[in-house]
Amino acid sequence: MKINKKKVYRLCKELDILRPQRKIKKIRPKKIAKQEEITEPNQLWQMDLKYGYIDGTDQFFFQMSVIDVFDKTVIDYHLGLSCKA
Repeated sequence: MKINKKKVYRLCKELDILRPQRKIKKIRPKKIAKQEEITEPNQLWQMDLKYGYIDGTDQFFFQMSVIDVFDKTVIDYHLGLSCKA
């Protein structure tokens, strides 16, 4: 016996066992800076933090990068096993 998703939906609706649908969040534009245009390098930098798992050691590593927004070049980075403020 094959049942498609429409029939499953209809049966769940009749038995009143449907879960309420999630509300869709509004997508807001990213606020990079109050300046509208970035016309040259070193006007605005961004920080990026990434982490990953080191297999076999039960540890995470962290990479923090400073990126120039104008041309997306990496100004500096730090790679380590801890991430402290």
